[in-house]
Amino acid sequence: MRAKRARNTSDGDVRLTELTFRPPAIVQPPSPQGALLSSNPSGPAVSVIIPVHNARDVLDEQLRALAHQDYDGPFEVVVSDNGSTDGVREFVEDHALRAHLNLKYVDSSGTPGASHARNRGAEAAEGPLLAFCDADDVVHLTWLRRITAELDSYDLVGTGLSTEALNSEATRAAVPFAPPSNQGKSPFRPFVIGASMACRASTYRDLGGMLEFVHASEDMEFSWRAQQSGARLHFIAEPLVEYRLRTGYRDNWKQAGALGYGSAHVRGMYRAAGCPPFRIRTISVALLALAVRNPLLPTAVTRMPTRLWLRLTAAHLGLIRGGRRYSSLTW
Repeated sequence: MRAKRARNTSDGDVRLTELTFRPPAIVQPPSPQGALLSSNPSGPAVSVIIPVHNARDVLDEQLRALAHQDYDGPFEVVVSDNGSTDGVREFVEDHALRAHLNLKYVDSSGTPGASHARNRGAEAAEGPLLAFCDADDVVHLTWLRRITAELDSYDLVGTGLSTEALNSEATRAAVPFAPPSNQGKSPFRPFVIGASMACRASTYRDLGGMLEFVHASEDMEFSWRAQQSGARLHFIAEPLVEYRLRTGYRDNWKQAGALGYGSAHVRGMYRAAGCPPFRIRTISVALLALAVRNPLLPTAVTRMPTRLWLRLTAAHLGLIRGGRRYSSLTW
């Protein structure tokens, strides 16, 4: 979801035992081959949910990619509009693929953020399976078939992302991005990425959906909460989605800072459950190294693109801000 609007609605430090969401139900194992069957034979087997905020200019690429999936079951596409001002609603309602994709528009402008958009989309979904992707990315031909097939054996499934197809070489060099084999990993528990994840609708709703006061790392928090409830997570370490990187300096600064802050927030929430904190010494050393490689010096000296410097600096500053607020820092 591009240009996410973030608003933190929590006050003070948040602990795992202080969260106000309802306790998750224990996730029940699936019956063999049951995941692909709809309880309503005439309805969709899968609901693909796309949170969107002002992404009309790139949404068409994603919709066309979904129209070419090799998945052979019926599915619907739910576009959950989180307050767009660029005419997304009219674009969706008049889209040439509306009938083919069983395209549905949902207004999720009530609360800013991708979590609320996904939750509202899930409420409107008719399929027993939910698959999530973002408006500014492009799913591969096999994405829906591959990600939903794993729900016969697992409760929450994610896939790797690639930056090769949608981004220039200069952008890829300036924006750090782990290969699929290293995505979805953390020192605490594995997690799925919101831009490519799937689960049963019942699992999503039993868990209460994504927490709307968590921003930029809401997918990681949802994954950890699901596993804590007994859900089995599986990550397909293959690039089944083409991910669009930020190109502007301001966008890179905001996104990286939000990711750092959100990661610190989530680690603070789960510290009592054994999640390790971030180390102040490590962050401080990184910031000192970045200080002597700042963009005021020639690139020939720093050997670091300005966008990369901005992302790394913003991410580490976000870790400090979030770590101080949510007690996820240690020496």
